[in-house]
Amino acid sequence: MTSLAFSWPLLFAGIAALMLLASCVCDLRRFEIPDTISIVLLVTAVLFGLVTPGFGWLSHGAALLLMFGIGLGLFAIGWMGGGDIKLLVALAAWTGLGGLPSFLLATMIAGGALAAILLVSRSGFRLAGFESERMPGPLRPGAPMPYALAITAGAFWWASKALTFG
Repeated sequence: MTSLAFSWPLLFAGIAALMLLASCVCDLRRFEIPDTISIVLLVTAVLFGLVTPGFGWLSHGAALLLMFGIGLGLFAIGWMGGGDIKLLVALAAWTGLGGLPSFLLATMIAGGALAAILLVSRSGFRLAGFESERMPGPLRPGAPMPYALAITAGAFWWASKALTFG
């Protein structure tokens, strides 16, 4: 008979997963990611590090700073919204420098797929004669792309490869 042992790292990763799902819901509904979500993600990364032996604090801190610098540039030129950048920065604290490239690559691939889906969907609805004001927010022509979906997909892919609990 197996016993279920409590796992702090699993708890913190679970909270982070719930926050990522909440970011998707918020971004789909309002094209906005509340700061609270990014703060909770950052706090859970720190707590995860505190209960995980061998957590590379320098690597995770450096990844956060690197993502902040990259994000600042992307925000300054208008390529990404502030909520998306804050989400990426908080997740960089989870990935560390070693995991950041694969997380970002997975996020970009998911973002490309999301863009293609939205492009086809928006065109299809328009060709079918649907009135744009009756379409759900993300499907309206000219609506922003809810990139939290791609970021979450990238984070879940990275976590499935990098995190172990036990």
